[in-house]
Amino acid sequence: MFSRRSGRKGDADMSCVFVHAGAGYHSKENERNHLQACSDACKSAMLILKNGGSAVDAAEMAIKVLEDREITNAGYGSNPNIDGVVECDAIVVDHLGRSGAVGAVAQIKNPVSLARVLLDCTSQPLSLRRVPPNLLVGEGATNFAHDHGIPILPYSYLVSPSAKQRWQKWRAELMRAERIDGDSWIFRPSASLAEVERELDMEPLEQSRRAGDTRQAFTRSSIDVTETSSFSRDEEHTIPDREDHITDTIGAIAVDRHGNIACAASSGGISMKHRGRVGPAALIGVGAFVIPVNTNDPDRTSVAAVTSGTGEHMATTFAAHAAAQRIYHPRRPRNVQPCDEPEALQAFITSDFLGHPSVRHSHSAGAIGALVVKKTLDGIWLYFAHNTDSFALASMHGEEPRPVCTMSRKSNDRAASGNAGLAHGGRGMRFGRSSGGRTR
Repeated sequence: MFSRRSGRKGDADMSCVFVHAGAGYHSKENERNHLQACSDACKSAMLILKNGGSAVDAAEMAIKVLEDREITNAGYGSNPNIDGVVECDAIVVDHLGRSGAVGAVAQIKNPVSLARVLLDCTSQPLSLRRVPPNLLVGEGATNFAHDHGIPILPYSYLVSPSAKQRWQKWRAELMRAERIDGDSWIFRPSASLAEVERELDMEPLEQSRRAGDTRQAFTRSSIDVTETSSFSRDEEHTIPDREDHITDTIGAIAVDRHGNIACAASSGGISMKHRGRVGPAALIGVGAFVIPVNTNDPDRTSVAAVTSGTGEHMATTFAAHAAAQRIYHPRRPRNVQPCDEPEALQAFITSDFLGHPSVRHSHSAGAIGALVVKKTLDGIWLYFAHNTDSFALASMHGEEPRPVCTMSRKSNDRAASGNAGLAHGGRGMRFGRSSGGRTR
């Protein structure tokens, strides 16, 4: 659990970084690896901030570090889709609430950087008064990356050995289930495991030569493959203590020395997903959201939220938007009586998310983790809550020598957890109004 408050000097740098490595089940054996990834992401992002970088720069850097770690479900080592191809989603949101995002994009080492390019391009007018896009998907996103100098990699480059091995295992299990259940829409009836393995080894490379056009150049660069891959698993299966079950999105929030807040998210999506599926990490208001400063607000309040969980439920409930609004205007579940922010975030999970009719009537479990940061002239506060088994988080402000990391774990004792099946916490960094905090 984070400390509740960290003292700050009145003239202190307000730079802060907050990251999470996904909600789900993090095995205790791998806990150190997850928290080390979060810590490294914070330190890299803080270095950007200390050298004058913006909140957007820092949020992008934090996500890039996590994308390059095989243990996270983002970038290299992500969950392959039903065809064995890694397709990723990512988004970057600035302090004005503007966003750039990509969905179901393949062959990109760091999808968050492609999302950042899209964000930057939204402020550049096009000819004939055309509106620049802030979301591109699939082949269109890959071609956009090529046009802006981002290397296009072979499909196989983003599939880690452990992810490939598990894909083969799960594909075989799904094929057996198809023969039993008759779900013929999933696979070709004549497909054998050997054919499937050949597809994973060769077909993506052949497709990569056909996808897009001949402008796409395949380049290779070094990627750290020393970590253990994450891989989502069906909740009905028993989870070995050494195997992680991490649901979807990683996220980061940053505040720079000018008081501007930004956030970013990235994900490889659920395992064995349909090709072309776009998840919450590509959707503004679902996987990430920023409430900008209202110029008439004397407190200069702004809020950023990043979420992780069951993507389709998050999309239906506009999870990041709902979580941010709960913290911006703390209210109890029925939005009548005011309350403190921790209670408001719990109300988001129990009422806005789990209580939503589409979630209550779904055959899929509603899993959610939310990390929300609120900034005013008086300080910066982090709030988090989740109903999953665990949630890996880290945070760091400009005066700390190292990040504060935690693996929040939900108690099986409802009385101990304080709310039915939820875990929550946070920390605050208070500073005097004389330190500034006005956004530019």
